[in-house]
Amino acid sequence: MIAGGVLAIFGVLVATRASVGIAFFFCLPIGLASWWFAARTGLLLAAICICLYAINDAVNPVPEFAFAIAIRGVFFLVVAAIVSLVRERLRLLEHSAEELEAIRAALAPAELPEVPGVDAAAAFVSSELGVSGDFYLLTNGPDGSTVAIVGDVVGHGPAAARLATFIRARFAALAASTSDPAELLTLANTALAERPGGDELVSAVCVRLTPEGSSACWARAGHPPPLRLPELAELAADGSTFLLGAEERLELENTESSIDGSEGLVIYTDGATDVRRGREMLGLEGLRGLLSPLSGLSAKVITSEIERAILAWADRPIRDDLCVLVLKPKPG
Repeated sequence: MIAGGVLAIFGVLVATRASVGIAFFFCLPIGLASWWFAARTGLLLAAICICLYAINDAVNPVPEFAFAIAIRGVFFLVVAAIVSLVRERLRLLEHSAEELEAIRAALAPAELPEVPGVDAAAAFVSSELGVSGDFYLLTNGPDGSTVAIVGDVVGHGPAAARLATFIRARFAALAASTSDPAELLTLANTALAERPGGDELVSAVCVRLTPEGSSACWARAGHPPPLRLPELAELAADGSTFLLGAEERLELENTESSIDGSEGLVIYTDGATDVRRGREMLGLEGLRGLLSPLSGLSAKVITSEIERAILAWADRPIRDDLCVLVLKPKPG
């Protein structure tokens, strides 16, 4: 197709004896070659077109040939270079988008694992300005308990997303050997402190549910406490809390909370409360208002409905990841 176009333009150029302007149509096949086959092919075709223009001069002499061929040669090369640069830029952007999508899928997998006695579901919407670094993890502890972790990297963009991927992977590896929430957070903090670069901060909350589902042992590092269903009150925390990465030696305490008779827990990141509509921020009270009529429903319905309700309330684009994890005891 490209070769046929070049020959057709050359034929018109020779047959019409109207060299002025006709040769510039060579830019079309040069641009297509650069787009489809990259810069080397485009530059090669530009050189061929310059040679064909010189052959045309032998048939139909062109006034001031040296100047004319120089102008056309420069124009052909510029077209090949610009189209090649645009092609490469779009390719890099496409690969970057694919990488971010892969990171997003790793941070917030669509399918949660089966855990004994717990109905679990998650809502996750990445920031419309790019993945920001929220993540969740649900796994079985070595003692038969259920371990749930929700975290949020301080920062935005690909760097925050890559850090979230790292810290989530560390949590997954650590949870295979311990289900103690404070210990998990402390070990993750050590891994973060040993990571080259420094100045990386992560908030996280870790919850362990007993197989009986009557109590929750949990700890947090600079993260909002879980909400107890149906009243949506925050679980009362023991001790102080610090962001992961804030200090090399982090001392955190577990909190034992009875959830006997409750309808479960809601764990969230600040992306679910910091969304805005005009100058108004949803806040914790707004989130409670949206969750309140949903508390008696299944975990999957709660997460899907709260995602829809928050996005319907907020202005677009949302500027932070939205992450909500619901854990409900299964009947019986």
